[in-house]
Amino acid sequence: MIQPLTPEQLELYAANDGSLEKQLGVTYTPKEIGPDLADALENYFLRLVAQHQDRYYFYTLWAIILKDQQVIAGDLCFKGEPDEGEVEIGYGTYPEFQQLGIMSEAVGALIDWCKQREDITTLLAETETGNQASEKVLERNHFIRDCQGRDNTWWKREVKELVVG
Repeated sequence: MIQPLTPEQLELYAANDGSLEKQLGVTYTPKEIGPDLADALENYFLRLVAQHQDRYYFYTLWAIILKDQQVIAGDLCFKGEPDEGEVEIGYGTYPEFQQLGIMSEAVGALIDWCKQREDITTLLAETETGNQASEKVLERNHFIRDCQGRDNTWWKREVKELVVG
């Protein structure tokens, strides 16, 4: 199951003290918030989610909750609101849950959510060159390589045709 964290829940996520898990009714397993995520939380997510509370789901983390184990296994996000139908996604699986297909399923659920929205026609994603696990997640979800750089690959997936009227 994937669930967008409300602005209040995102604050609890950043606290990383078990308060989010308690609110969600799942088991607390300490997560490492590395420098990149800490910076993104402080300078992007927490700041922008407060400014866009009516469309917070484009500015927050979406928790991946394993119902059978009652734990959070990772998270996904959008990198802002759709622009002319396109929106970029990002994702990460906690180390103990990697290589289990969890992220492929979670990205599939996010695609299903996007298909229900009129403002999203195309999903974009970026992977570091050589990150085969991330590439497999995208390939399993029918993303195609759109552009290859020296250090990164950009991916694209149409979720529906743009209706011009």
